[in-house]
Amino acid sequence: MLIDLHIHGMAHGEYSHSREELLPFIQNAKGAGISIIGFAEHDWYLEDINHALLKNLGEENEMDILVGVEVDHGGNALQKAEELSKYDFDYLIGSIHEVNGWPFDHPDHRDGFSKWDIDSLYSEYFSLMENLISCGIYDIVGHMDLIKIYGHRPNKNIDDYVRPLLKTAAEKDMVVEVNTSGVYKPVGEIYPGRRILEICKQLGVPITLGSDAHLPGHVGRDIAMTSEMLVEMGFKEVVSFHGRSPRFHCLT
Repeated sequence: MLIDLHIHGMAHGEYSHSREELLPFIQNAKGAGISIIGFAEHDWYLEDINHALLKNLGEENEMDILVGVEVDHGGNALQKAEELSKYDFDYLIGSIHEVNGWPFDHPDHRDGFSKWDIDSLYSEYFSLMENLISCGIYDIVGHMDLIKIYGHRPNKNIDDYVRPLLKTAAEKDMVVEVNTSGVYKPVGEIYPGRRILEICKQLGVPITLGSDAHLPGHVGRDIAMTSEMLVEMGFKEVVSFHGRSPRFHCLT
């Protein structure tokens, strides 16, 4: 089964939750052979998410539509968790987009990498990721190695950074997202990379799939190809959610 749980129907504010603007996302999902989709808007737009409309659109289009949110994890995580508890979400994605207030994945701030020793940066980033995983707020770890977006790699073995985190994720029954958007970034590969996925497989950490679409045409992008790769690696299932409870689906 093909799923895509990381769709931004509002993008970065360019769209809204209206029938006219959401329909192209749904239609493109159908065209890509996706059976289950999830709109996971950025947490900046919590009050603009139209839960009732998404439910109606799912019924009208015979599409299983889930409603999640992608949260920028930071120092106000507990306050954010309290705010999120007021809403009826199927799942929460926790992501790291900033290190010490620096939005490292934004192209306008790309030069910030030159100010860091890359091993130190990786240590700082994965320290934040460890906090995200251990805090118990989220269901899904979003694009786990996003820090590689511009191709910067540590000298240290990536296993040393991620294996302890993934052990914690396994203990907490968290799911790691396989995010295909990295293929279209300078790094040119999915998040997380194959080695991290191998460790997920070894430790029994479940996975889900997301395109990180910010445009209708990006929905489902490379999901089928990535699913085939995951099957070749030995993964048998992907996870969706309903009311914060996981649901397992065969990849084949």
